[in-house]
Amino acid sequence: MLEADGHQTDALTLSDPEKATLSDHIEELCDRIEKTGEQRLHLVGHSYASFVISGTADRMPEKVERLVFLDTLIPESGKSLLDFFASAGIDPADFGVPDWPPFAEKLVFDRATFKAIPKTYIHCLASQFLVMTENVVAHVKTHLEQENWTCLEIEADHYCMIKVPELVAKALVGDQA
Repeated sequence: MLEADGHQTDALTLSDPEKATLSDHIEELCDRIEKTGEQRLHLVGHSYASFVISGTADRMPEKVERLVFLDTLIPESGKSLLDFFASAGIDPADFGVPDWPPFAEKLVFDRATFKAIPKTYIHCLASQFLVMTENVVAHVKTHLEQENWTCLEIEADHYCMIKVPELVAKALVGDQA
């Protein structure tokens, strides 16, 4: 849908999370970006991939025009995905999240660099992960200008790209500032 509207797209399938780390996944995305030769990109991260795009943006901020967080947590420097579940008192297994290396590895990034990059949060109003993302949405909405955020909402669940791709595409194109 995005390509039909004249946008270039690329989707990266990350290596096996049972055998890779978050650092491996960040390296994979950095390598892909280098190979494209593109100068300024919008990186979209859904679910765990928010950690990957955040780590990539830290390594090559000059290549990132915008970060788009699609129904996900917002990474914090020094925390892993599993740390967010622990902080919330939620068993990750209840959401089908295993304790594989990428999910346990803590992401460390420069907060000032992260803050400077324009970011969009796309909140899926029927997400299965609302219990994990409700504080994220509240934070984004109260820090729009200070932290370079925009926030969009769509009537979708966590699997929005599959179930309502037209809403996701519309949100992504509408977001292009």
